[in-house]
Amino acid sequence: MSLLKKDSLLTHVLLAVGASVLLVVLLIYGLDIYTRHGDTVKVPDLRGKTLAEMQRILDDAGLKYEINDSTFSRTAIPGTVREVIPAPGSEVKLGRILFIAINGFHQRRQTIPNYKDQSARQILALLKGLGFESVDQRVVPGGYVGSVVGLQTADGKVVEAGTQLPIDTKLVLLVAGQVIDTLGLDRYIEGYSSSQGDSTVVRTTPATPEKKDDGGISNDWW
Repeated sequence: MSLLKKDSLLTHVLLAVGASVLLVVLLIYGLDIYTRHGDTVKVPDLRGKTLAEMQRILDDAGLKYEINDSTFSRTAIPGTVREVIPAPGSEVKLGRILFIAINGFHQRRQTIPNYKDQSARQILALLKGLGFESVDQRVVPGGYVGSVVGLQTADGKVVEAGTQLPIDTKLVLLVAGQVIDTLGLDRYIEGYSSSQGDSTVVRTTPATPEKKDDGGISNDWW
């Protein structure tokens, strides 16, 4: 009885193995064609290029792009490429999407929060969290000690809550400081030093009772 008989078990096993091998070969070959294996291109150096120049270069290279970041810089030309991912010189497949970061046309803006009568520490932290890095502080009379009385730009213009400003705007936080004999403003204002020359400090000293010559006679019993 032959082992390779048409209806034998071994024949079925060999046919199944052969079909599996053929399927694997076809899959590998098909994937190789689909993914264009070996068909690669170098990422061009796009840094400093305008968006129009970048578009033309990538079209010629058979690459696509997506702008995923925009950061304003006063030292860079607005609308030019700042960074490319993958890095220039990397080998990538045709049709690959490159991630582009550009130099923005305008500085990012943020909305000024409600600050009136709020804690100076809290508002200072909030402003810096929004991106305002240049925030000075000035002590003025009035209000509760350590609370915010007002907000101005560096040239003295009043800034109302809800105003949108570029985050590189220089701000001045006006902080109340009426009674500071024993506590010291450093407990209310971040980084405040009593040696600051531009601060207005209002000190209150209890009045000393005036002595009167009444002949030694006390009127306490009245």
